[in-house]
Amino acid sequence: MAADTDPSDFKPEPDLPMAWYPPGTGPRTAGASTAQAQVRSQQASPYAAPQGQPAWERQPSTSQPQSGPFTPGPNARGPYAQTPPSEGPYSQGPYSQGPYSPGPNSQGPYNQDPYNQDPGNQGPYGQGPYSGPMDQQQPQRRGWMNRMGLGALTTFIRGGLRLGAGARENNGWEETFIADADVEAEVSAVTQGGIEWGVHTQVRGQYDKGRKGFTRRLPDCPPTLIGCPSVIVAGNQVAVRGHTSQFYTFGPDVSKDTQIALESAHLFARSAYGDVTIGRDDGAAYLFSLGAPTLLNVGASNSGVDYTGLDAVRTRNEASGFSEKITYTSPRLLGDQVGVGIQIGGSYAPNASACGVDYCVDLNDIDNVAAPDIKDVLEAGIALDRTFANGLSVEGTLTYARGSEQSALAEMDDLQTFGAGVEVKLSDWTLGGSFLQSNQGLMNGDYQAYDVGLTWQPSQLGFTLGYGHATDDLVGLQSDQFVGGVTFDLNERVRLGAGVQYADRDTVRNVAGTAQIGNEKATAIFIEGGLKF
Repeated sequence: MAADTDPSDFKPEPDLPMAWYPPGTGPRTAGASTAQAQVRSQQASPYAAPQGQPAWERQPSTSQPQSGPFTPGPNARGPYAQTPPSEGPYSQGPYSQGPYSPGPNSQGPYNQDPYNQDPGNQGPYGQGPYSGPMDQQQPQRRGWMNRMGLGALTTFIRGGLRLGAGARENNGWEETFIADADVEAEVSAVTQGGIEWGVHTQVRGQYDKGRKGFTRRLPDCPPTLIGCPSVIVAGNQVAVRGHTSQFYTFGPDVSKDTQIALESAHLFARSAYGDVTIGRDDGAAYLFSLGAPTLLNVGASNSGVDYTGLDAVRTRNEASGFSEKITYTSPRLLGDQVGVGIQIGGSYAPNASACGVDYCVDLNDIDNVAAPDIKDVLEAGIALDRTFANGLSVEGTLTYARGSEQSALAEMDDLQTFGAGVEVKLSDWTLGGSFLQSNQGLMNGDYQAYDVGLTWQPSQLGFTLGYGHATDDLVGLQSDQFVGGVTFDLNERVRLGAGVQYADRDTVRNVAGTAQIGNEKATAIFIEGGLKF
């Protein structure tokens, strides 16, 4: 320092209370911009370090001490003047009586600083979590509710409503109406370890007079008639239905125009290592299934609604429906290493019994109709995806499910289902298809289905086209379905649509006392709308 410097030109920075600093920082590590650091450096005392260098690292000054408020001599008037010299490495420098004097007997104003290492520190933080060095800080103890994340719960509710009206031609024209809605809710918390956990529920309701849910009765083919599907139970010949398609040809029609069901009620845990659910939920084979893409509520397969009443195409591997189970799905793996993202999943269900809108397996709901009793259902799925530099993305999936048949009837067998799907996206185009093969838990009664679909949505306006095919050896089913239409998105939540659905199927039936193949056709022209919230 030059000898002609007037000490009054230097104005020390006002002390900042500890509350000003962000938690875990303190005066040495408090975040500040470069501009702020420069201003503070320019405003600091004569003992401030050069710009860009922390004060605790600068070399001791070799200039002669000056008279002034911060002079370390015995006649100094500043707040640090009366601190006895320490025996530390800076005992001869300007910090010998300063705030960071390392001597254990320091009496300066910072002797009770939260970072003071003196074990005898009696300051407010002396015995607190910051009494040790910063790199040895111990986290403050928190209650079990905070450790489990219960101090800050997250909730959400979302759902959708789909309405449609059309004219159906099936041996004469008739009107048709559909309504389909679902609401799901979730409450979750995040633990200190970063695991999100909570509970999820979903309720679905539907009015669809033509489709009447997934369980459907076909035209009469009595089990006592040669050529009609039947099975012997306790000496009686009764009708039979397969596990996958759920079609049957004799007995009471238990389907309903209006249905409401709780289709999800499970606990979940989500982490960087994957997701686990326990309770009522879809199985891994279903979660990894793909179907033909569509922009309408009805498609070539796996449709939520049916304007013709003859839809018979299902390619999703729904071996256990939403019965109670435990499911694990992994995060996306290896995408950065090998260029192909991989995701796997598995689930176990004690039994396949559940009844809702699309899936209904209940051995006691239809009198004199036998069905496989499927338990111990194991499901697995794998998905692979790749996105190329030109924006082309490709995803493929494989699914498998197996269940143990418990009825011990001669015509029954362990359930085995296999599915595959692929979807390709480029710009506004999406092309996809899928396949399903199932023995339906029967010795002779396989179900097969496949589909393909194409969508193009360059703006709010979209176009969709799809075709699906299915066969069911149990009931002699051969089914073809075409769907085409146009949609318009009013916004992100509202979509309007119009289209045509055509279905053509053959099934075995009683014709003048003999089992023969009969044909049914239906064409529907419809308009519809959907709302998401």
